This record gives sequence, structure tokens and C-alpha cells, in this order.
Amino acid sequence: MARSTVHYADNSTNNTLKKLHNKLRPAGTPVQRVEYIIELLLLRIFEAKLKHDPEFADIRPLFRDSSETLLFSSLLSAPNDEILAILNKQMFPFYARILSEVRKVITGNPSLKVLDQLVLIEEVFSNSNFSNNVNSGNLQEIISLVGELDEERLMKTDLLGDAIESALSETGGTKDIGLYRTPDHIRQFMVGLVQPGFDDLIFDPACGTGGFLFDAFEYVMEGVAKGGSWPGPKAHPELSAWFRTHCAAKNVPMPSLEVSTDFYRNGVMGIEYLGMIRKMAAINFYIRGLNPSNILQGDSLARYTKDFMPESKSVILANPPFGAERDQEAYPDVWSEYPKESETTILFVKLMLETLRKQGRCAVIVSEGFMTWDQNSARALRRSLLDEANLKAIISLPQGVFVSKGGQGPKTSILYFEKGAPTTNVWFYKVTNDGYSMGTNRKVMEDCQLIEALELFNRYVVKGEIPPESRHSFSIPVGWIKALDPRIKERIRTETRAEMEQRAAEDRVKLTKNLAARLEDGKITQEEYDDRLSQQEQLWIGKTGTEIARRIERAHLYSFNLLNYRSVLSPEQLAAWRNFAAERVCEPVDDDTLDRQYARLRKSGPTELDRLLSALDPRNTLELDIARQFLNELTTEARREHPHLFTLSDIITTAAKYPRVKLKEVCTYAKGRFPTQATPEGIYPFVVTAAGRKTADDFQFEGKSVCVPLISSTGHGRANMNRIHYQEGKFALANLMFALFGNDPTELNMKYLYHVLTPRIENIFCPLMKGTANVGMRMEDAVEITFPLPPIEEQEALVGEIDRQRAIIAGAEMILENWLVDRLLEPKGNSITIDKLAMVDSKIIKNLMTVSTSPYVGGENIVSGTGQLLKVQSVEEVGIIGPSYGFSKNQIIYSKVRPNLCKCFLAEFDGVCSSDIYPYSIISDKILPQYLAMILSSQHFAAKTAHFHERAGMPKINREQLASIAVVVPPIQVQEKLVTIYHREKSMLSELGRTIDDVRNSITNRINEIWEH
Repeated sequence: MARSTVHYADNSTNNTLKKLHNKLRPAGTPVQRVEYIIELLLLRIFEAKLKHDPEFADIRPLFRDSSETLLFSSLLSAPNDEILAILNKQMFPFYARILSEVRKVITGNPSLKVLDQLVLIEEVFSNSNFSNNVNSGNLQEIISLVGELDEERLMKTDLLGDAIESALSETGGTKDIGLYRTPDHIRQFMVGLVQPGFDDLIFDPACGTGGFLFDAFEYVMEGVAKGGSWPGPKAHPELSAWFRTHCAAKNVPMPSLEVSTDFYRNGVMGIEYLGMIRKMAAINFYIRGLNPSNILQGDSLARYTKDFMPESKSVILANPPFGAERDQEAYPDVWSEYPKESETTILFVKLMLETLRKQGRCAVIVSEGFMTWDQNSARALRRSLLDEANLKAIISLPQGVFVSKGGQGPKTSILYFEKGAPTTNVWFYKVTNDGYSMGTNRKVMEDCQLIEALELFNRYVVKGEIPPESRHSFSIPVGWIKALDPRIKERIRTETRAEMEQRAAEDRVKLTKNLAARLEDGKITQEEYDDRLSQQEQLWIGKTGTEIARRIERAHLYSFNLLNYRSVLSPEQLAAWRNFAAERVCEPVDDDTLDRQYARLRKSGPTELDRLLSALDPRNTLELDIARQFLNELTTEARREHPHLFTLSDIITTAAKYPRVKLKEVCTYAKGRFPTQATPEGIYPFVVTAAGRKTADDFQFEGKSVCVPLISSTGHGRANMNRIHYQEGKFALANLMFALFGNDPTELNMKYLYHVLTPRIENIFCPLMKGTANVGMRMEDAVEITFPLPPIEEQEALVGEIDRQRAIIAGAEMILENWLVDRLLEPKGNSITIDKLAMVDSKIIKNLMTVSTSPYVGGENIVSGTGQLLKVQSVEEVGIIGPSYGFSKNQIIYSKVRPNLCKCFLAEFDGVCSSDIYPYSIISDKILPQYLAMILSSQHFAAKTAHFHERAGMPKINREQLASIAVVVPPIQVQEKLVTIYHREKSMLSELGRTIDDVRNSITNRINEIWEH
């Protein structure tokens, strides 16, 4: 688990607690400092109870006159150098024996509640002792800070938990303390699900500081209150208002003394593993007037026995530890079938299921992995939750609800189930806005979805009714979860029978040999021989059936990832299917199952296919896929003879594999802003124009985003709409753009969005561009576009696939960009000018119609440095009308424009080139054509042309200047060796180029598949 990101205290209290930690820093570790703070808080809380709680009235005389020095308030005026001695020698020893001191001023025993609380005070202070290190932190200032804390907040909130939250901000604090808190509003939401009352036994097997328990207690007490004040001031305002309207102040009758006493003694109970945290929970109970002895210390899993807790609790609220280390090797009492299960989430949920009474209610937070873990224990537990309990709701929480120092904590969900009757339908609700912004400093947001979730739960789910469907809310029949694809069952049966028949045959050979020997020796009769073989055959038939059943059960995942069960047929397609089914389906078969439907489909011909297929439920992904299979297997002849089958086929064919969603449904979006404009709090700042361009360090952003241009300088946005941007971390961009920020990382991977939008820019965004000179689109129009949204697992797989392919492209391009022919040139040899080695050998072709079908090469077709050619077309295809040179095979073709680009190649065919390109023919036997082409392609030669460039903007070199440049010419044998190496490497470069093209095409095809399905 990870700690909550919600601030538990108001700013004033939070600042005071941080100051306390700073003042106590010399005293020791975060754990030690928390203990010191707790003891001082308890002294102050006791004095507040003494003043305000009527049940403490009888013991007030104990603190009169000189004994007032035993109260916390007396420390406020004590000299700094005396405080440590007063605490260690007077106060702590006094409170460690307070029960015996109280009996000196009262007759008999104190009330039951006071007695319980005094026992707790003795427990807390029995070993208290402030070290001398505390004094170096200035105890007078520490006492003053504790005295500043608001008394009402001391008495009505989890201030002890706040103290721990401050410790969690310290390096090592989380590790040392081991406490991870559930946010207030999530706890209160879960209390609203179970709605505890006076007749309930409420339990948390991993209670921490007791947050779930005292929230549940206060909810119960609110039922007899008149003011409607729950939850308190720390609750999310929208959630608080909802409770006050719908749940709080229900004006139920005050319970009898017997009932209220029983509720106090037994109604609220928790177990906490860590002793210090258990002490805090007990103090929290003390503050609220609950029985502190109901908070036990220990390992809940180890404490569970047949004599303790089985079917004993009616309400369980918990956020158990995820992936924690077990306290002992095995827990056979919790789960005899899987006693050595190592995943603590599984063990705790199993413990809760076993601990609940019949009709008991449980709301528990689990990690997202729990929904689909593949181990046998996880499968078995999910099945138990469906068979032994009514799993009424799965409520998905945003990943940002929990956070750790390393970043976001685990994705979690709330399971709500009731013990007893089996599950019929499971309601799923996806929360993307829990009422707080994402990030480490969470701020209150409007439109908290927890309100809608509670409304739907109480209006429909509790009553066993199905809520209306929406993007965030739907219900799944339990049969869909428990069903296994009949095609998988069929494969398992076939494979298992084949395997078992082979094993049976091998066993029969051994048995036959043994029996034959015994028959020959007269040890058995022929009848006994035949009986043993028959028994062996029956034994293997039984083994085969058992193994088939075992493997089929093992193939059931019982996944709670409910999104996977729903098909993506649109409402219109579903209506079309129902209309067709109404005409074709006969009276449904009683107790029909998917297995029997599939078996009938396997045996049926085209005549019955329409009736049997339309009886399937197209809302179910599995049943829709079975229908698709049988329709795809139809022959052309069958389709021709039964044209009505096209109706179902068309419905399925037009069904998108993935749902289409609007950008605005899954993204927060914001326009870019001019740097001169102030950015309101809560709006993402953004750099917008080239004129106001800033560096990335000037504007920082959290999270990932996809950025899309809003304006362009040419018609239809094609100049600036050729690319969008994926950003992560710090960034700044020129030109007006808008940014898309994903609402929920478990629903949308922003890199996936970038990948699927990039190749479709012209199709989806350019049509929205309007205007003439500076065309643009409205952000409000842009976010209306729809795109395919597969499950997050498929998005992440696609992102990984494309990232790997782009890494291949980047690696290949790096090789191509950094490869130089220079390293293959021999630096030693004769220095000879170009005019002694080659000459420009071609005439200008004025009438290009005579060579219209010849290949044409322009400078843009030649790859710098390598001489590779790109996309060569004919003269007619290119549309060249100006004068050009003809060239022949084995001529060296050199571009005189921008010679620094080293554009040169040895022709392998006859063709036509630009008049800015010189065709050279070799006139000397001292150099090979390919070697001269290598020289002219080199950076070394390009440097020699630099001082001849005629223009700065578009430099050129003429033939006379080229002719005057001297080059090093090695012996022919050396040239031949180097040319061979060059050809080999050039072949490798050509293969890299083809690889880049193939990989790019693969990426394009993969993204097209996403859009087209």
C-alpha cells in the first residue's frame, strides 16, 4: 500500500505538526518523535476530557490545588530547564498509576467508560520517558506548539494520524512507521456503502490508527443525532453535503441502555499488527468514548481460529496491506486449502469472507492485480466471492488516490459483498474524479463522482436492481464471469483425452504383460485376467473425466476485470440485433447454457443458424465472438442460399472492435497561453507563439500530454498540421497549440493517444481548420473528435511495440547519418587534379519529350554521402520541363549545388539528371570510376570545394573550379580493395534503408488496424 495524498489536517494544524517534528529532530528517528508527540497530545486530551466530559466529573477533585501541576496546562508556564524533569519524574509516573490515584477521590469504581480509558492511560504512560535529547529541541517551544492545537480538532479528528502523516514526510518515516492511511473521503464513502447500525459488530482486521472504525462509530451515532453533522469538517464538501441529506440525522430512536452498552463493549473492534500504531488506535477510541481495549495487537491472520472470529462480524471495513511479509509460514485456519499463500491481499480477503456472519456486509480496498491474478488461490477466492457471497459492487478508484515517495501508488478498487446468497449481478463503477486533483498536493475539485456512486448504490444496487448504464456505470450478470469459452473446453477435452489415452495405452501394455505372465503361471484365471483389464479401462475412463474437469476448472480465471466482458456494439447495433432476434428466435429453452447453445450451433446447418445465433447475447464479448466465428465460416454458397444471414453478419462486421470515445471524455484540455499573460491557478500554462518562445526550463509541467496545433500559416493547416507532440515532464513549444492531459492513466495511455492521432492528423483535424491566411480550429471542436480506445493493457502493448520499432528506426538512422565514406579513402598516393582524371561528358537535352520515359534523378533523389537513390521516377512522372543532362551507365553523377551535401553516385543505368548535376566520364587509367565517386562523396572533398562556393544562400561550384581540385589517388590494387569494402557496406546501408521503410510500414499498418477494427 501507499500513503494517502489527501491532507488530513487543516493548514494551521499541519504546520504546527511539522514544527513539532522540526523541534524534536534532535530527539531521534521519526518513530521516536511521533511517540513523544502522542504522549504530549494525550496529556492535553485528558485535561480537555476532564473539563468537558460529564463522566469525568467525579475525578476532577484529584487535580485541585497543588495537584494542578499534574495537568498539561501547567507546563505552559514551567521554566524550560525544568519541564523534562516534571514530565519524567512527576507526570509520567502519576499517569502510569492513575487508576489507583482516582480511587482515592471517588467511592467505588468509576464508570465503565472511564475505567476503560484510565486503563489505557496507564498502559500508554507505563514506560514513558523523554530522553535528554528532547531538551535540546527546546521543550518550552514544543509545549507551546501542542498548546496551540485547536481543542475541537483534538477531540473530533484523527489528530494522532495527522502526527504520523507528518512523520511520513520524513526520509525513512514510511519505512520506520509502517503505516499507510486511507483518505478520509474514501473511508467515509465506504462507510456509506455498508451503512452500519447499533445492531452491528464492526471489524477491521488491519485497522492502523482506527480510521474506518471511528468513522463507522460516528456514522452510527449520527443516526440518533438531530444536527446532521457527519462527516466532520475534514470531509470533501460535496460528500459531506450528500451524507447530511441522505444518511445523516436519520432520527432513529435512541437505543436502550443494554443495546448501547453492548455496542460500546463489543460493537466496534480492530486488530493492528504494530504496537505503537495499536496504541494510537486505542487513544483514538479513548478520545471518542469507545472502548480502547477493543483494539487488539497482533497478526489477524494468526489470531483467526475456529474459536475466534468465524462468522462473528456483521460489518467489515478494511484496507489490508498489499504484498506484505507474512508473520508465519502458513495459516491453515484461515485457508486449509492454501495455507501457505504468500499474497497478503488474498489472505486478508479470505479472512474477511470467513469472519462475516450470514448477511454481513464488507467493503474492502484491493489492488488492481487482485482482479486478475492467475494463481490457483486467487481464482478460488474470486469464485468463493461469487458463490458464497453476493459480490454486489466493484468500484474502481483513480490511481492518484494513493501515492508514495517513488510516485503514484497502486491502482485500487473497492469490493462490496454480502455473505450468504450467491452473486447474481455485479455492478461496476469507474471513478475518475474522486473529488480531488491528481498529484502530491491534492486540491478539492467539483463534480466528485463518489456522490453519483453512492446515489446509484443506494437507489438500485442495495435493492438488487440494475442501475442505468453509462460510460462509468454498468452491470454484468454473474454467468458472464463464471462462463468459460466452450471452444476452450472443447480443446481441453480433445487434448486431455489424447494425452490420457496414450498414458492408458502405456499402462495397459505393462498390465497385460504382467497379467499374461501370471496367467501362464496359473496364478490367475482367464476370467480374472479379463476383469483386471476391464477394471483398468474403467479406471482410466474415470481418471480422464477427472483430469478434464480439473483442467477446465483451472482454465476458469473468474476475472473481476468486468470491462472485458462487454462487447463494443453500439446501441443502434444492439437494437438491430434484437429486432432480428424477435423475428427468428423461438421460445427460449429453460435453463439454457452457453455450452448447450454452442453444441447446437456445431450441429446445425445454415437453415437454423440465424435462429440459433440471434439467441446469443450480443452484449457479451464471448457470445458475440462465437457468433462472428460461425458467420465467418459460412461458405459463399450458404450465404447465397440464406441471404437473411447477411443481417447478422452486417451487424457484426460494422461493429468496431474498440469503442470510439471523444477526446473530451477522457482528457482534460487547455489552450496555450502567451508568456506575458498570467495563468490562473489550476490552468495548465503553455508557451504559444514563435515570437514569445521560451526554453523548457521556463515552463514546467507535471504528467504526460499530447499537444496539437490550433493555427497554421497556410490553407487547411497542412503546413503546421504535419505533426503533433508527445510531451513528458518539462517542455515548451512555439506556435499556438492546445494540450490534452489524460484524466485516468488506467483508462488512457497518453503515448497511445499520440501514436493513434499522428497518422490521422489530416483526416481528423485538418477538416476543422477554417480561414484563409492564418487558418485555425477551435479547441472546443477539436476535442469532439473520436478515436478508438482499446483496454489499457492493449494500449500499453501497442505503445511498447511501437517504441521498440521506433528504436530500430532510430538505430538504423543513426548508422546512416554517421556513416562516412572518408574512412575508406587511402590517404597516401599521388595528388592529381580532377581534370586529369575525368571530364564532364554530356550535352544539354532541350526537348525532354524525346526522353519522357527515361528515369530522372534530381539532387533530392541522392542520399548525401552514400550515393543511394530515393524514389526515382520518369521524366514525364516528375513533370520536368527545363533543360537537363543525359547520363550513361558507369558515369559519375555529381551535384554542383550545395557541394557540402556530398551528393554523388555511380550510375548503374542510363537516365536524365538536373542541369545542376554534372555527369563525369573517366579519362585516366589511374583511377576507377567507383573510387572517384567515393572521393566526390566524401566530407574531405566537400571541404576543398568550400572556398569556391559562389553564393552563401545556395552555394554552387562550376566545372572549371571542380577541375582544379587535386585528390589523392592510390594504386589501382588498393582502390579495388577499398571499392569492394565500399560495395559491401553500401549493401548493408541499402538493407538498413529497406528495414526503416519496412518498420515504418509495420507501424502504419498496426495503427490502421486499430482504427479499422
